[in-house]
Amino acid sequence: METVDIVAVLPRHLDDTALALSDRLTARMRAGGSPSWFRLGDRFEAGPAAPHVSLFMLAVEPDEVPGVVSATRDLAAGMAALVAEGEYYRHNPVGAPELYFRKTAEWIALQRAVIEAVEPLRRGRLRDTDPAGDSVAGIIGDPGQDPVRREQLTRFGFDEVTEVWDGGATDRFNPHVTLAWPVDPGFRVELSDLPPAAEFSGLLPGLAVYGMSRYGTCTTLFGAAPFGVTPIGGSGSGIPTGRLDVHSARLPRGE
Repeated sequence: METVDIVAVLPRHLDDTALALSDRLTARMRAGGSPSWFRLGDRFEAGPAAPHVSLFMLAVEPDEVPGVVSATRDLAAGMAALVAEGEYYRHNPVGAPELYFRKTAEWIALQRAVIEAVEPLRRGRLRDTDPAGDSVAGIIGDPGQDPVRREQLTRFGFDEVTEVWDGGATDRFNPHVTLAWPVDPGFRVELSDLPPAAEFSGLLPGLAVYGMSRYGTCTTLFGAAPFGVTPIGGSGSGIPTGRLDVHSARLPRGE
């Protein structure tokens, strides 16, 4: 089985910023005694770890991947480019530093459209593990786990879905970019002196389908899916823009 991630692609200036932030944080983590498993832009397992915003993950057979790419392209062709506004930095539960975008109706509509288009291709199958390496089937079967998480994994095969946007138990989608992932899950790298999160803003030009490696990394590009509709205001809206330019094939950088 192949685990694939349907992602929103960053424009070039945000991709470069994500790489710079990852450089800074991984160096700080290494100096603090808990190096990161990966650094964005460097090769990790199957290929370079590409900056991205995960929308939906699923498991399919390798020969079914082209169908996922086709469904994603058909969807993106009818959608407008998305304005993304950086809002804050935060660690995930296992210490990975992440940049979170302001959650908007457009983000939620995008995720729902992706799930509607792609989830049926899952055909009820589960990913072997989540990004942290925990067994998805094991989480579902563990009554001690969050019941909403278990229900979403059963229903969608993915547990970061906003079903009702109300801040409640089923409001679990929070668009973000993961910048690093500490070897020690108890380690928390300092985030307070990073550039303002609001500077991490721009117009996202499309979607992509990636094969995943460990720790939520996107390392194998299967296909890009540009948005086909110009947003209201177009390129003159004051939001930095860029053509769809997927960067997963970037050469590894030295330490």
